[in-house]
Amino acid sequence: MKRTKKKNKRNMKNKKKSYQKRNRMLLFICIVVIAFTCFIIGKREETILANGEAVSLSEIKNIIEEKQAKVNRYIVYGTHLNLEGEIEILSEVENAQIVLRKEGGEENVIDTTYETSNNLLSFSTLDKINEGIDLENLDICDYFLLLKISYLNGQEKYYSLENNSQYQEKIEYYTITKNNLNNKINIEFVNKNNISAFVLNVNKISKLPEDMYDVVIDPGHGGSDSGAISGIYREDEIVLDCSLELKKKLEDLGLKVLLTRDGTEGKQYDMYNIYDKDGRVTMANESGAKILVSLHLNSNESDFVDGGVEVYASPNMDYKLAMDLSDNIVHTANTTYSKMESFKEELGVYVRTIDVEKNLESFKGYKRNL
Repeated sequence: MKRTKKKNKRNMKNKKKSYQKRNRMLLFICIVVIAFTCFIIGKREETILANGEAVSLSEIKNIIEEKQAKVNRYIVYGTHLNLEGEIEILSEVENAQIVLRKEGGEENVIDTTYETSNNLLSFSTLDKINEGIDLENLDICDYFLLLKISYLNGQEKYYSLENNSQYQEKIEYYTITKNNLNNKINIEFVNKNNISAFVLNVNKISKLPEDMYDVVIDPGHGGSDSGAISGIYREDEIVLDCSLELKKKLEDLGLKVLLTRDGTEGKQYDMYNIYDKDGRVTMANESGAKILVSLHLNSNESDFVDGGVEVYASPNMDYKLAMDLSDNIVHTANTTYSKMESFKEELGVYVRTIDVEKNLESFKGYKRNL
């Protein structure tokens, strides 16, 4: 009987030690879980979302000032992103630059113009609309656009960018197809814990969405709008043949190409409904393409032996691509440059802008869709 009591006491003591040991272990596990949870929550607090993709604020939160620069305008033209804005300053400035800060701290400096007046610094990357931030050559990672100001007193400060423009929508940019692959870039302003950030989130995708294209080719005129006519030759038919051939060659290179018309348009198709839902202008605008090629054959009131190549481009841009196109057409087709001097910017390159408001009555299709 005494042995049994001693044995029971010993068993109780062993069980108590076992419970204590197990409780200590559970307490240790709980502490680890709580600590890990706090760490995760802390990290989550440092995170913002860009179109569902996590972007860490820790990359910039320790270097940026509390004050933020305001972006009044930002645009994507072709393959480049540009922006302009302003910020209040209290010290004299030595230099101001927009920088593209990569994960890990690496920076690319973007050519930036700036001016100061009455304690206000205005900045812009819009010297040329087809220059600026080249979206085609970004690595697969997250980028932050920041304003970096060097002051005459030796200080150097970074400012994040907040959206002060009329544009609130996110921009989804798809790079030109290379080796059957594309990058998708989410361009947007995000905000977390009173910090605004202009973020570029770059991810690789296997193919373009169904409604996105690399190149859009616009065969001029069509339907009841023949364009220029000379004998049996019609402009709309010639440029369509050229467009179909160009489309095939570009697709053979792996590019995704859209035609704004394919010759099946009826006689109801004219110069005024190009702004309709299925019109040439609307299709080009909604294609998401980085390059637009519109083919036309100009006519002239007077007779001449030879014509010449005219490549029309937008104003305020670098004309290298337009010059390359003009040069290659002349040399490949063994033809000449146009001799027309009006609107000429470079050899074979022309710029002609039209004041729509001033000529609104003549733009019937445009006016109808206002």
